[in-house]
Amino acid sequence: KQWYQRRVAITAGGLGAAAARELARRNANVIIACRTLDKSMAVIKEVRAEFPESPEIKYGHLDLSSLAKTKEFVDELTVDKVDILINNAALWGSPVPESVDGLEQTFATNYLAHFYLTNLMIQKYSLQKVINVSSGLYTRGKIDPYDLEKLIKVPEVLDKDMYRSLYSTSKLAQIYHSKELAIKHPEIQSLSLHPGLCYTSLARYVKPQSFILSILGRVLPLIIRTPAEGAQTHVYCCVEDGLESGQYYGDCKKNALEDVACNSNIQKKLWEFSEDLILQKAS
Repeated sequence: KQWYQRRVAITAGGLGAAAARELARRNANVIIACRTLDKSMAVIKEVRAEFPESPEIKYGHLDLSSLAKTKEFVDELTVDKVDILINNAALWGSPVPESVDGLEQTFATNYLAHFYLTNLMIQKYSLQKVINVSSGLYTRGKIDPYDLEKLIKVPEVLDKDMYRSLYSTSKLAQIYHSKELAIKHPEIQSLSLHPGLCYTSLARYVKPQSFILSILGRVLPLIIRTPAEGAQTHVYCCVEDGLESGQYYGDCKKNALEDVACNSNIQKKLWEFSEDLILQKAS
């Protein structure tokens, strides 16, 4: 489906770059929000070369590890409108376990900064859609509504199992964010999605054992998706009208959520907890 005159801001990573390319192919205006200028400009150069007739594609500096930097990104945006926000960027296994705001890094980057970014963008623009890129690993996430402080504490032991747990929990939180956003802002279509298993640099900081690498090297090419393939549900959620707000999508269709993502008490309390954190840390 072709698009004209719509502008999409996407927090970038491997899938974000692929989604930006696919959206540019459909004549969307795209803002790539990313911390790394060189990588973003390389993508922009490729897209402009491939689609010279496409509308604008530009870079915006965004560092999600800092709430202040997140606000700075929004403050510096000079475009007259943004129609869609895609919260795509993610971190797994950071070598720096605590954010500059004193919070556990994975939760701070993957969830809280996107929560704050969304609020700021809603205040500045009349968004039509907000899309949170979650993961099928949300099923392994754990959120205790009576101990939400645990989400922001750096664990005493950080190993590959803990990194997976932290990532999974941040992705579960993003689904709850989408569901509550649909209630708080019914004028906005709020969606979450999972792209499937994709080949990106997401887990670049996690070092698997050599024998695992040898096995993965033979098996993964048979089952893993390219970033372009993984970005198809991003594009679907952007361009399709009439999708159900608050729902979760994968493989370009609505997916049922497991019970772990269907607790209204967690959903409400996590939103309130997040708002309180922003007041404490971003003021």
